[in-house]
Amino acid sequence: MCVLSIGVMSKLTLFLPLLLVAACGGQTPPAETPPPRAEAPEKAAKEEEAEPKEEAEKADTKKPDEKKADSPATDGPKSKRTARDILTSPDVVFMFSFNDSDLKQSAETKCTASAGSDPKKMNTCLANARKVVAVDGYRFKETSGKWWWMTLKTKGKILHSLHKFEVDFGADEEGKVTLKPKGKDLGSAHGRTPDSVTFLVPNEYQIAIEDPKLGKLVYEAKIGIASE
Repeated sequence: MCVLSIGVMSKLTLFLPLLLVAACGGQTPPAETPPPRAEAPEKAAKEEEAEPKEEAEKADTKKPDEKKADSPATDGPKSKRTARDILTSPDVVFMFSFNDSDLKQSAETKCTASAGSDPKKMNTCLANARKVVAVDGYRFKETSGKWWWMTLKTKGKILHSLHKFEVDFGADEEGKVTLKPKGKDLGSAHGRTPDSVTFLVPNEYQIAIEDPKLGKLVYEAKIGIASE
């Protein structure tokens, strides 16, 4: 408790409040800073949801070329060999692939209609459809500086030459090569020498021809098959 004399008090009546404050050493406590107002839960949740969305929108602003560059390449390296190089690979025979040819698709439609749900009838029908193609394979071979195109048929475990023509190759084109047969047919089943034949070469292990009636007929590369 603070005490002041009466004499002094009479002279300092007007300044009493200030003196009392100074003598007592009291100070007015500073106003308390109000705590930060917590954000509403709903607002905070909306901002958290917006962040991933904003990041996704930023990612989508990339140009198509930039996205393509960021993604790993899915296509393997293209072959540096020409269509003729693939067609004339040494010791390779191209055998007919029924499953990869247009013929199977048309045969399945017809066989399903005739065989119904009977698997035995279905298999027999498809096997008969496969026999429509008399050629089992093709081979291209060089002998004494001449190139020969052989049409093959399986007899037992040996491929025999139904047709055998000497050929010249046309200019190299991407994905295909044209053969120009000449001379007589030297195969076992002599036939007319065709004017020209174009083989499609879509990849390293397949060739194909377009048949006007049967559609695309595909042949797969095989190694180690005996042929005459």
